[in-house]
Amino acid sequence: MDPQHPQHPHYPINTHWSHDDGEWVATTPCWPRLSAMAESPEKAVAELGTVIRLAMESNQEVGRSVPESLRATDLRAAAGFLKIGPLASAAGIPAQTLHSKLRRGTSFTAEESAALQSALAGVHLALCD
Repeated sequence: MDPQHPQHPHYPINTHWSHDDGEWVATTPCWPRLSAMAESPEKAVAELGTVIRLAMESNQEVGRSVPESLRATDLRAAAGFLKIGPLASAAGIPAQTLHSKLRRGTSFTAEESAALQSALAGVHLALCD
């Protein structure tokens, strides 16, 4: 696993070495207050996955929203840098549908969001809040 681009089913995760703590730290921009430390990047990522799952469960129990990893507004802001046709093709979404949703600011379905996130992860790109 590449410690700079580890895979996570929902959120992009970054790792870095903490000289102060003598351990690897895993974080995600989608949950800026969460982190995990371990002796290897892989273990830090795994631990952060557990922390994220617990945070999601806790938020759901008390009725708080859970951060989404991809929003139409994020893609609209980046649309000038992206080739919409190849992105749509990689995600299995008709290019006209993606273009229309970006232009109108329409939300993605859960399936579309997951497909786009997977397509973007293929080139080590992820968008979140």
